Amino acid sequence: MRIHLLIWYTVLIASLSACGQHQDPSVPDFEGTEAQELAQAVATSKLQKIEKIVRANPELLNVASPEYGYNVLGLSIKLERYPAFEKLLELGADPNYLNPQTKQSVLIEAIRPYGNQMQWRITHRYVRALLAQGADPNYAVEADFVDANGRRVRAVSPLSKAATQDLETVKMLIRYGAEPHRNIGDLQFSVDSRAVRRVNYDIIHYYIDSLRVDVHQAMGTVIRKPSDERVTYYIQDYAVNKFTKAKVLDDTVELERLKQRNAGIEAANEERWALIQKLEGMGVDFKNYDYQLP
Repeated sequence: MRIHLLIWYTVLIASLSACGQHQDPSVPDFEGTEAQELAQAVATSKLQKIEKIVRANPELLNVASPEYGYNVLGLSIKLERYPAFEKLLELGADPNYLNPQTKQSVLIEAIRPYGNQMQWRITHRYVRALLAQGADPNYAVEADFVDANGRRVRAVSPLSKAATQDLETVKMLIRYGAEPHRNIGDLQFSVDSRAVRRVNYDIIHYYIDSLRVDVHQAMGTVIRKPSDERVTYYIQDYAVNKFTKAKVLDDTVELERLKQRNAGIEAANEERWALIQKLEGMGVDFKNYDYQLP
């Protein structure tokens, strides 16, 4: 009896698996739209089906998800379906497609970590392919705004986004003509300030050593609430943390307190301290600067 039940169970599981392989998954983002079938083909990387659908109606390439605004090219990036992504570009998908809700280009959307929370990874192939097809590396969302769904969208460009993540993407964008010294947003935070704020040392050193960024220029201006005071930040504000600021100012009491709380704090800040010393060698005054951040 046990053997019969085991055989029956095995056959049932195999049958269900087989059915699942032939059934297109639901793609909620495009349900009820003309592009629903195309979105399902993208989700399952059915390249021949993608080609058949698009050749019959190329306008489907520009149908936007009602809730999120991206098209099927953006969907292929979201789902990490690179063969489908390549096929869509081959069939004429716009490498400069703008999300009508976020105003972000598909290139900006492609600059992100891939994988999942278990293992994030950097991949350059989506960005490389878009740039090769003529994506604009200088397009930007120039000002913060709130979209139709009440979501806040930040000012952003391909380079400003890459500067928070990955040096190779930064270099690739610049090779394709991205302007490295451009400010983005109403409050004018420079691209390199994002790298400093995120403490991406390889990108910071690339801006200093290869792009010859002016380390003495203002890095951004904000309106401080509730006083509405306009405050300008410089590299000193972003380069230090509590430990290195205490070290710069020779605050031995604060240094001792921080070391007692974290015995490894000195070693953890070696790279940051090396950057500060490098900037001091370039004439940046940390000791007498009026710091604007706590």
